[in-house]
Amino acid sequence: MTSTLRITHDGAEYTVQAGETALDALIRGGSNHPFSCRKGSCQTCLARALEGTPPAQAQRGLRSALVSTGHFLPCVAHLTESLTVGPPERSVLFLQALVAEKQQVSPRVVRLLLEPELTLDWTPGQYVNLRGKGGVVRSYSIASVARHDYYLELHVSLVLGGALSEWIHHELKAGDFIEIQGPLGECVYRDELKERDLLLLGAGTGIAPLAGVARDALERGPRGAIDVIHAASAPEESYFEPLFTALAARHPQLRFTQLTGSGDAVAACFDARPELRGTALYLCGNPDLVYAARVRAVANGVNRRDVLADPFDEVRPYWPRDREKLEAWPVDPALWEALGRGPLLREILTRFYDRVYEDPRLSPFFHKVTKERAISKQYEFLASVFGGEIKYFGLRPFNAHHWMIFSNDLFDYREELFEAVVRAHGIEERLVRHWMAFHELFRREMVKSAQRGLIVDGVEYTHDGFSEEVLEIDAVCDGCGNEMLTGTRGRMHLRTGQLYCEGCGARRVSP
Repeated sequence: MTSTLRITHDGAEYTVQAGETALDALIRGGSNHPFSCRKGSCQTCLARALEGTPPAQAQRGLRSALVSTGHFLPCVAHLTESLTVGPPERSVLFLQALVAEKQQVSPRVVRLLLEPELTLDWTPGQYVNLRGKGGVVRSYSIASVARHDYYLELHVSLVLGGALSEWIHHELKAGDFIEIQGPLGECVYRDELKERDLLLLGAGTGIAPLAGVARDALERGPRGAIDVIHAASAPEESYFEPLFTALAARHPQLRFTQLTGSGDAVAACFDARPELRGTALYLCGNPDLVYAARVRAVANGVNRRDVLADPFDEVRPYWPRDREKLEAWPVDPALWEALGRGPLLREILTRFYDRVYEDPRLSPFFHKVTKERAISKQYEFLASVFGGEIKYFGLRPFNAHHWMIFSNDLFDYREELFEAVVRAHGIEERLVRHWMAFHELFRREMVKSAQRGLIVDGVEYTHDGFSEEVLEIDAVCDGCGNEMLTGTRGRMHLRTGQLYCEGCGARRVSP
């Protein structure tokens, strides 16, 4: 008989069900353990095993120092033995790195060459986290290629009010040490893209990681064209132009375009390329440009899975602009006519939500929401936009999804499902792209690594943890699958919307 696996954490004991990850068990039991991507990429959920051995697959990709000290990723940990876990050991999270060189390459950008205390292996396009004065942490993309360049190369733009960038620009000196964590990220070149055309668009210092991606791609013998576009705010920020000019001279398939000034870089990139099916697109730098380019990419036929994006950190949390986006969206009367002025839209939404409510990845977001309500609210929203007359008074995209932890991968999954339903109803290709580009417009409002609050009259009201619920209708526990009857109590996770019965709660243990 197989014994029950358990996780002991912060004075509580959590049972682990068959097929459940360690993170799933912690959340089901009521823990507020941090998490984000839930697939082992972001390392937000990193924990340390104090007793017991974590599974090897949950340590894949971690530095040897982290592995040797028992660190693992609960989101991908399918336990083989019980564990006692605690928070990560801060002393091994970050490495010391020597600032070998600091060079002012433009009025607003410094180039750092770092020598980590331990050998790191990175892929161009990844990033590292830097921790500076006061413990401030920010992410910076890597411009160098590990197999050729000795130093880790970062380009840091001076951001007004940026706690770390101002310290790097004004105080950090060559010969100093700085703490680094990583490498992290997936905005990298892959061998399966050798036969494909590549389009690389970087804004500001977003061109730095793309220089590494382009060098990496060219060395692997690509057969497709590589088109690189750099949008710089001023001519003096175009300091990467000599590098790309030299690369283009040696590799005829590479073309480099330098854009400077206040022009519309997204329009310059996509207007001349109305058809981009089969092209892989890399987007790095200013988040406004990155998200706007995503919309145009979908409209121009790029597969969502072929968009590799790295929108840079912002000084302040993103403030939604869904009202502005809705007012600026160009209505296409032909789409509304193709939808029969409403009936076919409802048919499509009904077929889509039939699939959503049966989908294990998407259905948890609709807990305690009837299918008919989901269909009706989405119909009201889309009909008001496509019909050209805004009559929708419900929550706009940001507020409707403010509590959801929605990764880019999950957003793509949802959109692929929706697009498949639309295409099954014979909608013209041009109109399908227009519709999908409209959905893409709100990726920034939906995708996030942490819960946001509800924004009302310019004020954000945040919530976290769990809420205690008394059921008004019968339900099923999202943790164990047991029936929860009307009148019984449960806990709802405010970030995921999942409901758990009292039996799933952790058991307090003696210290």
